[in-house]
Amino acid sequence: MQWTDGMLYPLLHRLERNGYVQATWGTSDAGRRRKHYAITQAGREALTERQKQWSVVADALRQVWQAASHPPVPGVATTGGIA
Repeated sequence: MQWTDGMLYPLLHRLERNGYVQATWGTSDAGRRRKHYAITQAGREALTERQKQWSVVADALRQVWQAASHPPVPGVATTGGIA
């Protein structure tokens, strides 16, 4: 997946609307106005929950990939019975 500015800023705005990040205006070293984003407590809580959800998905995928890379040997018993 390739990230572009066109994807990043709508995502940041949605996170701000949902209360997951807080934006403040500041000035860059070059003197230009810049918007700075910081994660909120609600954002940290949502991130923790999403990480837990992703761990479940990642573990399931890991099991599928491991099973696919080590196919059962015909005639050898497995936890599911005879292969």
